[in-house]
Amino acid sequence: MLRILLSGLLLIFSAQLLAQTPMVITRMTGTITFDGIPDEEVWQSVEPLPMVMHKPDFGTNPTEVTIAKIVYDAEYLYVSGIINFKDPSEMRAIGKKRDLTSSSSDWFGFILDSYNDRKNAFAFFTNPFGVKKDGQIQNDYIDTATDLSWSWDTFWDVKSVISEQGWSTEIRIPFSSLRFNVTENKTLMGLTVLRYKPVRSYFFTFPAISPDYSGAFYKPSLSSIIEFYDLHPHKALYFAPYLSGGIGQVNKLNEAGTGYQMTSKFKYEAGLDLKYSLTNNLTMDLTVNTDFADVEADDQKINLTRYSLYFPEKRDFFLEKADVFDFSFLGGNNMFYSRRIGLYNGYPVRIFGGARFTGKINKWDMGFLDLQTASFEENPSENYGVFRTKRSILNQNSYLGGIVTSKMGMNGSYNIGYGVDGVIKVIRDDYLTIRWAQTFENDSANKFLDMAPSRFLINWENRNKTGFIYDIVYTWSGDHFNPGVGFEAKENYFGYRAILGFGCKDYKISRYQKVLMSYYDFWNSLSGLHETSSASLEWNYESKNGWNGSTAFTVESEDLSQNLRLGNNQATVSPGNYLFMFFTAQYTTSPSHDLSYGLKCEAGSFYDGWKLSLNATPKLNIGTSFSINLAYNLDFVSFPDSSIKFTNHILGLKGEMTLTTKTSLTAFMQYNTSVNKVYSNVRFRFNPREGNDFWLVYDEGMNTNLMRETPKLPVTSTRTILLKYTYTFRF
Repeated sequence: MLRILLSGLLLIFSAQLLAQTPMVITRMTGTITFDGIPDEEVWQSVEPLPMVMHKPDFGTNPTEVTIAKIVYDAEYLYVSGIINFKDPSEMRAIGKKRDLTSSSSDWFGFILDSYNDRKNAFAFFTNPFGVKKDGQIQNDYIDTATDLSWSWDTFWDVKSVISEQGWSTEIRIPFSSLRFNVTENKTLMGLTVLRYKPVRSYFFTFPAISPDYSGAFYKPSLSSIIEFYDLHPHKALYFAPYLSGGIGQVNKLNEAGTGYQMTSKFKYEAGLDLKYSLTNNLTMDLTVNTDFADVEADDQKINLTRYSLYFPEKRDFFLEKADVFDFSFLGGNNMFYSRRIGLYNGYPVRIFGGARFTGKINKWDMGFLDLQTASFEENPSENYGVFRTKRSILNQNSYLGGIVTSKMGMNGSYNIGYGVDGVIKVIRDDYLTIRWAQTFENDSANKFLDMAPSRFLINWENRNKTGFIYDIVYTWSGDHFNPGVGFEAKENYFGYRAILGFGCKDYKISRYQKVLMSYYDFWNSLSGLHETSSASLEWNYESKNGWNGSTAFTVESEDLSQNLRLGNNQATVSPGNYLFMFFTAQYTTSPSHDLSYGLKCEAGSFYDGWKLSLNATPKLNIGTSFSINLAYNLDFVSFPDSSIKFTNHILGLKGEMTLTTKTSLTAFMQYNTSVNKVYSNVRFRFNPREGNDFWLVYDEGMNTNLMRETPKLPVTSTRTILLKYTYTFRF
């Protein structure tokens, strides 16, 4: 056994990344007229990057001509693209809104691994209208649902021009908007350039990147290493004060309890954010009276499981550099969940202010966050702190790290957590992840290395998209483990999950097909009793013209030791042992058409009854500046033995209008029958330049079924109208 272990360790330590000769980027000596047309002598003197087909026929010469180039000077990085079409009628110019995520439009851009750590990167993209779309990538884009955020914004410029042959663009990024290392006057970064053509669903990249992984072109580890000389960025100081004002209205029951009365309260707020580069590698953010009035409303959800619902973060302050603080136990479980800060039972809580430091110190990635919140209802004023650090070991895709979290209440309560973790690229596409965490809080025994307040995970996975696929996890969550600044979908359990499958590319029939078998089994860590198990067989298909679909058959076993309430307390499942089966099918059309949609259906037995769930997400582009998104969810649940059944509908309607790249109007309305409410969120934004924003926000909550309570409910329960203006000074 020892010999096997030593052999495994020797294999790990001998695994190295293939050497890659950096491509030296041209430092320009002339000037560029920044107009979206790369025709200056500077551009003519630079060789284009060799773009190749990524999908559908990897490695072949591109069917469309893309001339992509990159140069730099002392202050800016410039990337240009001339995007030509064999048939210009196939160009799709859709949308003008900042950070537009439509896959119905043509896109050109790149990801930049500015630290060359092969794990994290910035993404910069634009379309024929010159839309700015920037984001952050973390963890080498392992989790396609969480490792890319388009909510991050920084300072940069882009100009695009439509021509008879297609369109062209120039992208200009200040080096002060990036973070990087300088060693002996040289700077290494990772670069991937991407062109996306929605008609025919074509992808072209530099360098040649095999589509063996989902979203392979977003993976920093697959980028081309580029080299700069003599970079000395200005340590910019950004000072961004804001002013906001408006009115909030709430319908409250009168003192006699006979009816409702609308009360109005005028709101005035002021605050500021400050950002300063302490070094080339370390950034400080300070915030005072942090405000999130312009944040989009959450999507409504109905819980039909025994797990807590996870809602993603949408606030820009927490999204920026979120990868630094990530300490994930998979499935949304994390030692740090930023929605714990400034929110209480769904209501906003004032954040007095705080500080954040992110970047590198020597070879260590680090992040430090400390914020103070106000008291709210019975919840005391609290201080939240997080410290996270990592450092690469063995190779650029492996690291060792740790985290410390704290929540201190002004009433004397406290919750402190720590964790250590490591991710090791063992060989080729095999990765080993190990994480351990423990929490301490008031009124607990707090024994160091005790399993009761601890969390443990070990995961061995193959991250290749083709060939044999496997992902094996063992996890433990102790009965006293309580991450006060984190998220746990389920408490007090241990068990394992195994996914086995095979993926293949066959361009004569399809782009990609995959078959997966998965199984998980969990027990209660306090009682040792079995709780849940599930086995499923799934088939995924991606067609050559862009549509995709999947089908799955699942058998699930649930052992309930106490009552389980479903939906909005609409039904209760009694303790007992349950075995049920259901079928899931999903279909999504190609996004290249003006009308596209996704459909999902799940039907089968459910505990001692049955369930039918439907989801439809049609999207319609009207012209180049207006789009309508519809989201409809239906859940019909029936328990014949107890004569209980209920139906829930959630209807969401979002309209977006962007007449220019500087103005946008978004209207979002949701109707949830389980709570008999309609929620409306309307946001107008005027953004004449980066960091200069004017917002007008309107929110309203309305009751339906007014007679469900006595006295009769009012139509409007809450209403808010707010104006917010932010101006960023750059020094």
